[in-house]
Amino acid sequence: MQRVNREVTLQMEECYRPLGETERIVVGRVNAFIERGHLPEELVDESLFARVIELNAADTGQTHESRMQTVLQAGMEWLDAVKGPGLNLLNVAGRTGLIVALTVVLRQVVAYHVEQSLREGDSPEAGRAWAMVAMTMIGPALTLIGAIRNECDGTANLSSRLGRVCMASITMGALIAAHLTGASDKLLPAVVGGSIYTVARGLANVFIPLQDNAGSANAATTGVATAAYGAAQFFLAELGQLAPLSGAARATAELGYSLGADAIQGVLNGFGIVVDDVISILCKSSHVLSPDPGWDSVFSDPEALRQMVLEVRAEVRRPTRTQLADALLDIGALRLSAGHAIALVMGAVASLLSSSRVDDGDQGHIMSGCLALMAMIIYFPLVFGSAKRTDNTYTLQETVVP
Repeated sequence: MQRVNREVTLQMEECYRPLGETERIVVGRVNAFIERGHLPEELVDESLFARVIELNAADTGQTHESRMQTVLQAGMEWLDAVKGPGLNLLNVAGRTGLIVALTVVLRQVVAYHVEQSLREGDSPEAGRAWAMVAMTMIGPALTLIGAIRNECDGTANLSSRLGRVCMASITMGALIAAHLTGASDKLLPAVVGGSIYTVARGLANVFIPLQDNAGSANAATTGVATAAYGAAQFFLAELGQLAPLSGAARATAELGYSLGADAIQGVLNGFGIVVDDVISILCKSSHVLSPDPGWDSVFSDPEALRQMVLEVRAEVRRPTRTQLADALLDIGALRLSAGHAIALVMGAVASLLSSSRVDDGDQGHIMSGCLALMAMIIYFPLVFGSAKRTDNTYTLQETVVP
């Protein structure tokens, strides 16, 4: 028995050694309470010790074992409170992060090989430009078809109409800007890769949706999410400049293919979309930004809404024809147009900077700023363009993000 006690003591010391100052204070006060019943005058962890004090008031035995049981019960309740947000974050990171990372790698692979094929071939620049225009028009065409479908179904509303018109206008404006700056013939790999990315991501999303009970988006929640998304895209773009060349840029530099470089881009993009998903869901569940439960919330009673526990879950399903049509003609069409618009504008800006006297370092910052600006411009049309009039729907809903 003494040998066992010695081994346990050694293991406890090993666990205690890497703790920080705050953790050691907590452990010391817990030990003081268990051994002598001394309650801390100053709470280090209010959520834990407040519950310990509450449970200790009901403890009539006040023995070493009863006080240990009190600490264990308070600790289990504290872990239960943390389990919900942790599980929500795990669902978002596991589902969205994995899907975006893998589809971005696919996009970079396609862009690299398309650029390489164009360089090895003898296709005329005019042919490349017209092919790029044709692919860019797919997004607005699907958006128009989706708008007609929603009008016939009676699910269109003012927000969706304005969102679709704005997104089509942004795409057409980006196409004109690319043409005027002479970047049209260089953007075919980016447009093809972006199209493959959108289709692959849309298929993955429709089979593995991420749903939440945070309610529907409004102007306030979307505004906060837009600002956060733009800031995240700027930060990731600046960070991406430190990464090795990937996709079409790598083929342009006549470098060999690198899966590692594409994987880095996948991780960066996946992290950005995960952050956007989390912020968007938290904004929609905030009673400050979204005080009205509305028709599309899980609960219509304000008191029940305040007591509602946020739930975010990923699931695997077999989509119906309606769900597949929604994925293609609503969020899919808008996301395709948004991706093309960003690629075209970035190409136009790069073409202008290449003939300017701006330093290379400043050019990188300008490109990052343009990416962040475009990310914010397309956010409102994408979120509200895919909105539908659903009257009373007390179910989990999918969060719409770029």
